[in-house]
Amino acid sequence: DGKAVAGHEEPVLRIDSVRKEDKGMYQCVIRNEQESAQASAELKLGGRFEPPQIKHAFNEETMQPGPSVFLKCVATGNPSPEITWELDSKKLSNTERLQVGQYVTVNGDVVSHLNISSVHTNDGGLYKCVATSKVGSAEHAAKLNVYGLPFVRPMEKKAIVAGETLVVTCPVAGFPIESIIWERDQRQLPINRKQKVFPNGTLIIENVERLSDQATYTCVARNAQGYSVRGTLEVQVMAPPRLTPFPVVPVMVGDAAQLSCLASRGDTPLNLSWSYIAPRDQPIQPPPGLTVVPVSPVNSLLLIPSVSEAHRGMYRCDASNLAGQDTHLMELIVNVPPRWILEPTDKAFAQGSDAKVECKADGFPKPSVTWKRASGDSPGDYKDLKPNNPDIRVEDGTLLINNIQKTNEGYYLCEAVNGIGSGLSAVIMISVQAPPQFEIKLRNQTARVGEPTVLQCEAKGEKPIGILWNMDNKRLDPKSDISNRYTIREEILPNGVLSDLSIKSTERTDSALFTCVATNAFGSDDTSINMIVQEVPEAPYGLKVLDKSGRSVQLSWNAPYDGKSPIKKYLIQHKISKGTWQADQDTVLVPGSNIVAGVFNLRPATTYHLRIVAENEIGESDPSDTVTIITAEEAPSGPPTGVKVEAMDQ
Repeated sequence: DGKAVAGHEEPVLRIDSVRKEDKGMYQCVIRNEQESAQASAELKLGGRFEPPQIKHAFNEETMQPGPSVFLKCVATGNPSPEITWELDSKKLSNTERLQVGQYVTVNGDVVSHLNISSVHTNDGGLYKCVATSKVGSAEHAAKLNVYGLPFVRPMEKKAIVAGETLVVTCPVAGFPIESIIWERDQRQLPINRKQKVFPNGTLIIENVERLSDQATYTCVARNAQGYSVRGTLEVQVMAPPRLTPFPVVPVMVGDAAQLSCLASRGDTPLNLSWSYIAPRDQPIQPPPGLTVVPVSPVNSLLLIPSVSEAHRGMYRCDASNLAGQDTHLMELIVNVPPRWILEPTDKAFAQGSDAKVECKADGFPKPSVTWKRASGDSPGDYKDLKPNNPDIRVEDGTLLINNIQKTNEGYYLCEAVNGIGSGLSAVIMISVQAPPQFEIKLRNQTARVGEPTVLQCEAKGEKPIGILWNMDNKRLDPKSDISNRYTIREEILPNGVLSDLSIKSTERTDSALFTCVATNAFGSDDTSINMIVQEVPEAPYGLKVLDKSGRSVQLSWNAPYDGKSPIKKYLIQHKISKGTWQADQDTVLVPGSNIVAGVFNLRPATTYHLRIVAENEIGESDPSDTVTIITAEEAPSGPPTGVKVEAMDQ
């Protein structure tokens, strides 16, 4: 009923314990690569089916001519069978002396009787009743012997197919019969090992052949008194057709093709016919442009002046005569060069998406579709895709790239080849539409105060790309800059854009976080430049005297603004109060990490001036405020030496 019966792939479908829902139309289908065939059967459910059975039958009987004969057969079965009668395998029908009747009893039995009035010797023979219904048949046979001279009923011409076995029984009447023999060409059979003759008059010839077995056979029935009678049987051996296979070579579209159907043997007249068996993907109707040419009684040609793909399929030649039939299948392979079903074209994909590029071609044989990628940035020098990359694969001609990136951008080649012609190829460009991207997200840049400097950011991605600059998260607009210190310039690069922010003369306020924001149709990205404007330190301040003695002093101070460059050292400058800083200054060097230091080797009870200068990579700061100290007095270190006396007068 059109529903698949799952799990049954054997030639025989067995249904155990048939149920009501099992009734219906069943269809079996068998397929191979070239064709398919099907058959159907209906399962009907009624009552309980029973094949016919002979319930009552007649026995062998021997009698004198003259009386009437009554033969009876009773058969049962569901559905009710029909009963027919035969005499020596020839069906009987009503005549003046022979009547057949049939009726069904209340119990469902079928009763059939054969009445022969005023029986003759020639009525003798093997009588048989046959009960037949849709679910089977049954039969019963017994002889009726009527006294009298032997008699052989006429035998119709017997046609038999070569290779089969001939079985014929001589239809003899009369009783008693001494012997029944068979002759051919006045020679008593058997005359070879294929022939067998039985006492009841049955002749068997195995594997009949026209040359050796087609002839007129005679059966001779004789009684004990020597009286004999003869009957002839003409045996015709018929040869069924046998077709000679012819190879069919593959053809190209547009070529002419010829299929031959030759019956190398078989009796004429022969009926030669052609039919078309379409492949699964072709229409069932025969393609146009087919011409059948009968060459001879045993040969037929199928001509196709110009082959198209529609002519592909199986062609069947059927040959039949009275003896049988033969079939020969020929597959016409039509080679079709590849042709595009879906030719790939240039594609653009958003970065990170899953790319899918279809490349489909048909032809016969089915083309093999492969993808390759150009090794450089221009078409040419194509190489196979790397098989170990799980993100790039080809399925049924479709190129799939998962999470596509800029590295996947380039030229790709799709080829469809089936060995017919040069094949097809298409070169496409796959571009990846990526948002702008900065390779470095944050970097430092230094400049000396008062000097010009340039900040650069290079964004890669799909153009056009817009660039904006922010300074400490505030939009930087050169047009509104009154001092006109900032200038922005952009340069279009092959794979992006380069933006320059120029500062004519840097100031301390330019030490800030500059952010470059790049935007296109697919997104945005930014990079930051930490601008460090370096200058000499400010002057140290808060210079104090922590302790002093006659020959030293301990100082402390506060570290000043370092000018964005670490203070490398401090210079403690000191001089006696009466000296000058240019001519009489002494210097003590102190590491830049210290803010406490001592000055030694001073003279006691002396007034000094002290100041501090900070130094970084840029230079020295201005001196700090000057501090004045007087060292403590000390007792003389010893008696005076080198005393000289000079006379004041004589």
